[in-house]
Amino acid sequence: MTEFHVRNFGPRALATCLLCAVAATASAAEGLADGLAEGLAGALQATLRNHPAVAGQRAEVEARRHAANGARSQRYPTLSAQAAQYAQTDRSALEGYDLSNPAVLRLRQPIWAFGRIDDSIAVANAEVSTERADLLRVLRQLLEDTAVAYATVRGSHDLIDIARQNVAEHRELLDQIRRRVEGQLATSADSRLAATRLAQARAQLERAQSEWEAAREDLGALTQAALDADQPVPAELLELDRFEGLIETALANSAEIRFKQHRLEQVEAEVDRARTSSMPTIYVQADRFYDQPGLRDDSQVSVVFEASLEGLGLAARGRRGEAVASRHAAVQELAAAKVQLRRELQGLQRDRRLQAELIDLQTMSLGDLESLLASYRRQYESGAKSWLDLMNMQRELFEQRRQLMQAQMEWQIHSLRLLARLGGLDALAGLEGRDRG
Repeated sequence: MTEFHVRNFGPRALATCLLCAVAATASAAEGLADGLAEGLAGALQATLRNHPAVAGQRAEVEARRHAANGARSQRYPTLSAQAAQYAQTDRSALEGYDLSNPAVLRLRQPIWAFGRIDDSIAVANAEVSTERADLLRVLRQLLEDTAVAYATVRGSHDLIDIARQNVAEHRELLDQIRRRVEGQLATSADSRLAATRLAQARAQLERAQSEWEAAREDLGALTQAALDADQPVPAELLELDRFEGLIETALANSAEIRFKQHRLEQVEAEVDRARTSSMPTIYVQADRFYDQPGLRDDSQVSVVFEASLEGLGLAARGRRGEAVASRHAAVQELAAAKVQLRRELQGLQRDRRLQAELIDLQTMSLGDLESLLASYRRQYESGAKSWLDLMNMQRELFEQRRQLMQAQMEWQIHSLRLLARLGGLDALAGLEGRDRG
């Protein structure tokens, strides 16, 4: 079929198809090139897929679901059986009866438990919701840690580039001073100083490489995979101005606050369960007797009222007191979590603004230092500046570049932390709706 169509295409139609195919391929490649979020997204998704804490917390949720199913089964009938074997030593008391094995088959259906079963089921359901909220809290924390680790790897790699540039510039200065020593325009002391500064620049490069390797190890521990942070963090992802009322939005979307709220709902359900724990239960009971001595009927149906008072009521009273105290503690924990989160968010906002200001100032200062270093070189060659002045200016330039890159990395980290608290990394990481609760 394909050959038939190609054979019947005219030259213009065929050329048009080829151009469309080339355009489609170029568009796809451009899409991959523009997909700056792929690097960070890949790291986030690897963490959710591979980190053992995620699997463990999901197993906890599944365990609570099974426990809730068990609690709901209290509404269904209970089937029990009992069998006995009489001893053969004294048969006089049972003379005249059939001494085969007696047995009882009993079916008991609760019809009214005064809220005790309902409260027990409510507690089980609340425990499921609490575990789901705890799962979201674990996932959000892992996403935040992974994003920070990714940004740290990227920033450490950029610091390596700056350190390499510094080594190259120091090597160039050393070559220059050696030529001047050979021409008897400089002393050997200047050459030794330049060699010492080059050694210091190499040590700074090794330190930057060590920090990059440590950052990669941290990222690998989170993702449980060998990933290269070869793509920058998308700039549009870090634009937090689109979030109106950032702190209030973060409080509303906070996984920690949601967990505390579900925990409070759970302890409130436990208070209700404690209040009804000593309530009686009314059953409809059906018994089927087999080989029972002295019984004429083989089966019977009855209504059973069952109640117990453990410790003359003191045990139930203690459980109620414990549940009420736990509820008070949960209320205070929720309030404390809101205060703590608000303080952390304000601190992140403040530090982010500070780093942005530092970036602006250091960017302007860096341009001035680069122009000043070029001027110092010309003045050194004309004899107006000493070799030590030139070397100190080179050191100052490197430090300014390093501080600028450090400020940019810190700004990214603060932005990613805020974004994680807002839930802005969920979609990028492919977080499923069932995990968000």
